[in-house]
Amino acid sequence: MKNQESSNFIILWGIILILIISPILRGAVDISSICFIYLIVISCFFLFIFNLILNKQSLYLSGLELPLFSIFLLSISSYFFSIYPEQSKKSIALFFCYIIIFIIIQNFFSTRKKIHLLCLSIIITGVFLSLLGLIQYAVSMGTPSWKVFLSSTYVNRNHFAGYLELCLPLSIGMVGYFKDRGKRGILIYGIILMVISLILTLSRGGWIAAGTALFFMAFLAWKKGILSKKVWTLSVITLIITFVFILGLNPLIERISTFGDLVKEPLTFEKRVIVWKGTMGIIKDNPFLGSGIGTFSYAFPCYRPPGIINKFQWAHNDFLHFTSEMGILFLPLMFWLIFSAFKMGVTTFYKTESRLKRGISFGCTTGILALFIHSIFDFNLHIPANTILFFTFLGMIGAVSKPGGLRY
Repeated sequence: MKNQESSNFIILWGIILILIISPILRGAVDISSICFIYLIVISCFFLFIFNLILNKQSLYLSGLELPLFSIFLLSISSYFFSIYPEQSKKSIALFFCYIIIFIIIQNFFSTRKKIHLLCLSIIITGVFLSLLGLIQYAVSMGTPSWKVFLSSTYVNRNHFAGYLELCLPLSIGMVGYFKDRGKRGILIYGIILMVISLILTLSRGGWIAAGTALFFMAFLAWKKGILSKKVWTLSVITLIITFVFILGLNPLIERISTFGDLVKEPLTFEKRVIVWKGTMGIIKDNPFLGSGIGTFSYAFPCYRPPGIINKFQWAHNDFLHFTSEMGILFLPLMFWLIFSAFKMGVTTFYKTESRLKRGISFGCTTGILALFIHSIFDFNLHIPANTILFFTFLGMIGAVSKPGGLRY
């Protein structure tokens, strides 16, 4: 009994440690951070399997496993046609690590106490990184032309925006869970910090993704009856007024003004379009199983269009990127996964009477939608910290959709 309690303790805090540490370690993009994640995840997985066998329990399957494992099998198939098998092995290993996290979240975090602690850990980390980013931004305000963007611990501000796109909806979803006004007030304060940080990342993809997802979130709340029609209208008006106010800030004027001049920016949109065209060349020549998962940076130079001299490791569009590596089957499988998670989350949100399950399904579904939209313009799914949180949200949706509800 003591051994089982010890293993449960290690699994619980091991997963939470990964969720806290990975974004702090610059998004866990370097090899040492990835090795740390491997060590924790594999240890937790063996203890998790040991507990299942010891208690003669079976895995709970929510229905998200079929599209997820189909994508994983596709990645393995692409390995046999990979132009760089060694790199494909590393990518498959990392993908398997994400799947393990999904399985553990969906099965182990099946009690109210555990999943509540998991949510708090994610929210507190998001608030902490936002506060840290705001402090860094305040210190750099004297920089000429406001060249320093808010990115907190992340290398790239767009990827910090991607992280906030996940944390922010979950935080908003959990507001309705807390009855205590003090706790709710603290949470709202944290949400405000995250919103300000997201704005100051000056990530256009982040603004579009978060804005669209939060608008949809408000729509769901209105349809559910959580927001009255008056409050819904007031929220939309407030959002518009706030946006207009933001236009008064010089760096945001400069950034937002680029929306109307996207095609003329050689270092942003135009270059991305050119890279996308080169990526389409890879897909055209490797339509069924791609060039091998993890090999984009090795395949792209042969398809690099004129005018592009940089070495690109990513296509700046996760869907095109993965399609070039795994073939055209990736897109329907990925849409199947997103649609299944979306449907499951929305169904749970409308049917459950539990405030906790409603908040989690509400927040996780919206967060996944936001990252899905942002991935059209960037490569957030190639940032381990963001991908881990994405798979965590999938697991949480599966956990709260379990028939019979969460255990105490």
